Amino acid sequence: RMGHMRMTEHLDAPIEKVWDLAIDPMRFPEWNVSLVEVEQVIGPKGQVGTNWHGVLRLMGRRMEGRTEVAESVRPTLLVLKGVGTAGGTFTWTCRLTPSPTGSGTEVESEWEYELPAGFIGGLIDKLFVEKAAERDMRHSNENFKALVEASVKVPQHV
Repeated sequence: RMGHMRMTEHLDAPIEKVWDLAIDPMRFPEWNVSLVEVEQVIGPKGQVGTNWHGVLRLMGRRMEGRTEVAESVRPTLLVLKGVGTAGGTFTWTCRLTPSPTGSGTEVESEWEYELPAGFIGGLIDKLFVEKAAERDMRHSNENFKALVEASVKVPQHV
């Protein structure tokens, strides 16, 4: 069974700024807490078919694989699909919409993943891994938000 998580967040930044960070694989390790490095990027940022090699650290284990841009609609939809060298897959769907208030961007992140065979060995392990994955996703989203908001001059709310 696949793991599945969805989170939504408001970012105090224009949609184009959010998009620019979301499509830049070389910057992923700056915000994704599981991603150790990205290398061998083939293709332009945010274009369908562009792919790269990534190194992850999950539950203390090193995992490697390739990620590819599966869908890209600037600046509202990005879908990445990854496959690990030892098996395991993930899909990250990022939907961006301008805030209804007219200030900032609403971001919906959805992750679906399947760990490699043998990575977890039972129900307790599975629950532990799902909790850890959710914690990592939440932390990554916080990092992403902080990076994007730091890249724009946020107006002072009076």
